[in-house]
Amino acid sequence: MPIILIPLLALMHLMAKKGNQILALPAILGILFAIITGSLVLFFALPSLGHQTEYDNALSPAAGAILFILLGLAGALGAAIAAESRMAERGLVMLDLILSLFGLVALALLNEWAACIGIIMIVAASLAFQHSKRGSALLFFAGLAGFPLGQAAMTFLPYGWKTWSISGVLFVFCGFLFIAKTSLKRLPLLNNNRRASLLCGYLLYSLLCLLLIFLSVATLVHVPVETSLGMRGAMIPETNECGCMNDGPKYAYANASMQSQSYSCEQLKAEILSPGDVRTFPRDEAVYFEAKAYKKGPMRYLWVSDLDGVIGQDEEFNRSNLSIGWHNITLTITDSTNVSSSDFIELGISDCSVCGKVSPRPKYYPVDTSCQDIWPNGTTRCQEFEVCHPDLDYIVADAVNCCDGTPIPGSACAYACANSGGDKKRCRGLYIIRAFGPEETYMRGYALFKACCSGYPECTRTCGLSLAGTCSFREGFNENVSRLSCRPDEWGVSAWRSDINMSENSAVLGMFPTHATVDILRTGVCIDYAAALTTTLRKAGYNKTEVMSTASTGYDLPLLGSHPGHAYNLVLLPGDAMYHFVDTTGNGEGINLKGVPHYFWFTGCFLGQPVEVRAFDWWVDYCNKTGSISYNDAGEFETPKRTNICGCPNVN
Repeated sequence: MPIILIPLLALMHLMAKKGNQILALPAILGILFAIITGSLVLFFALPSLGHQTEYDNALSPAAGAILFILLGLAGALGAAIAAESRMAERGLVMLDLILSLFGLVALALLNEWAACIGIIMIVAASLAFQHSKRGSALLFFAGLAGFPLGQAAMTFLPYGWKTWSISGVLFVFCGFLFIAKTSLKRLPLLNNNRRASLLCGYLLYSLLCLLLIFLSVATLVHVPVETSLGMRGAMIPETNECGCMNDGPKYAYANASMQSQSYSCEQLKAEILSPGDVRTFPRDEAVYFEAKAYKKGPMRYLWVSDLDGVIGQDEEFNRSNLSIGWHNITLTITDSTNVSSSDFIELGISDCSVCGKVSPRPKYYPVDTSCQDIWPNGTTRCQEFEVCHPDLDYIVADAVNCCDGTPIPGSACAYACANSGGDKKRCRGLYIIRAFGPEETYMRGYALFKACCSGYPECTRTCGLSLAGTCSFREGFNENVSRLSCRPDEWGVSAWRSDINMSENSAVLGMFPTHATVDILRTGVCIDYAAALTTTLRKAGYNKTEVMSTASTGYDLPLLGSHPGHAYNLVLLPGDAMYHFVDTTGNGEGINLKGVPHYFWFTGCFLGQPVEVRAFDWWVDYCNKTGSISYNDAGEFETPKRTNICGCPNVN
């Protein structure tokens, strides 16, 4: 850090010459902000070096920080050239070359090739403008180049170019000052030699310049940018490369329609029309089975359950004595030439008490839950994880449609199908994870207003202590959010009192009933996202040990300091030997099939306005800070050992 202060000392030297004090001041401030911004990002994001492709960005945040510092040096060189300070110019050229060489070698060793190209461009521009003595042009280059570099680097903020707004404006403004240097003396109050007039002129124009700089920075910072999937990284199908896939045999649970095959009237295609995939029925209720062959002629039908064996041999029939549990049902249709075609579904049979107090009974619910009712009459755990709520069935229906080949808009379905290996249960899980995560289908954003009401650090430390106990930052959400009250002493489901009158509900932390989070508010904080995902995956056929909510102990965020903790999920996907950490908070990455999630999103304040902030995996430390207990609607469970979680190193 001390060596980076050399350009400031050099500029202080040039300020003493030729009356350049005021003209060089914006450049000095720009250098300070560039060095401070770059150093802070480098300090907090050093583990990201060489991992830029994991975050779907051209540059890692640490590489972007190095480029910010080098651009600061380029701006300093531009000011020295414009001010005709030869000593500062020579010193800055040497310093720029030395630091650039070290940065180039380090980034090349880490395969940060885009950052290497950035360094070469900065050095080339610096030397070219230094050779031609065009200091103002170099100031313009340094000021403007930081914006695309900030956007290319995966910085903490979603709109990375805004992190360069202060330095960029100051460098560009300084370039204009040096261009207009000879014309400044013609301005009123500066066009005579009277001391009083000159002092008034310097004061007036300095204030006007400060106002212009402030307005320019504020305008850039407050430019509205719609959040979109493209800004958060493109959807790239993944393959499993961390040894998490189970090499053993698994149930062949593929549907021909997932492979987008076309069938003519002469081809045999089996399809189960009823019951629908992953439907659940209470024991002793008659289940209607119906098949379709999509081919004319006599057919033989065989229905087989992996729990009960052969359950039928007709095109349609009713069956009411199936065993409790999840059944993998296989339909095989054979024509007169002994050509066969098969279709598969998963079917749940539960005890009659499960969800038995809910009317109408949901179509999708887990068979291994003790829940009988929902908010406001269910137990606290069954209100937090409303696996019996019929108004959440549509999410599972969307997942079923995606995984049987029915077109679903958005990238979540494409991602699920590309990474399911033909397993529909795995496909359903991946669809729901992505839909709550980067696809933003069912929930969107981070409920900073809940953090403010309960006085949590992401609100009070970045936005101000005065916001504790308030319901601030509700803009951008639906009307239901805008009508919430704030009673900080309440917590969780007890703070939710009405689905109709929002003013009766307090926007505090703790889990709301799932239907309130997903269907009414459509946003939440980490614990809300985790509960929503656990609930919907449970309804989509995942048993009580396959999906759980869990939480970390405290962790540190840059400039925010100690945070009480973070909530997310543990999910065991079909075909995998290990659990995955899943984090959809704020529509984060959700799942990383190769390891732990790279990041999630929360909302804090930046220069007086709420802004999404990316929290990286090395801050949360999923593997080391996850608590010993995980939970869902069925109760509490011991968190799987780290050796059983994908992406966590083994413990000797």
